[in-house]
Amino acid sequence: MFRRILVVCTGNICRSPMAEALLRERLRGDGVEVHSAGVAALVDRPADPLAQQVMAAHGHDISAHRARQATQAMLKSMDLILALEQFHDDWIRTRYPQFHGRVHKLSRWRGNADIADPYGGSRSAFEQAYEEIESCVEDWARRLLKAA
Repeated sequence: MFRRILVVCTGNICRSPMAEALLRERLRGDGVEVHSAGVAALVDRPADPLAQQVMAAHGHDISAHRARQATQAMLKSMDLILALEQFHDDWIRTRYPQFHGRVHKLSRWRGNADIADPYGGSRSAFEQAYEEIESCVEDWARRLLKAA
């Protein structure tokens, strides 16, 4: 069973905080830790205001989130690393090939499609990202809980 999961995007202020919160909630009570980070994190910044609004509209509070940079030590401590797009997957695999087997796309069971970065976009772009992330999180949660 995967006990420590990291979700990775670019700045760690939009997609990965949303995925972290959804996955954490879905796996709550199962002894799983879920974290997020960015490959080019806007360190210590809160989640984007539109990400916070969209999450709040769906009953989730990510206001306490602060962005973190993905580091070798962080990646090493994780059992599963979920990337939001191919760039993030490649970034990790190129710099840290030893973690190759731990890295997968969040959308693994949805054609490995990238989840578009809504940063700087409209609320509807954030809603679209939320819907895609939520579906992918549900795919992972079903499989992770089944394996437990």
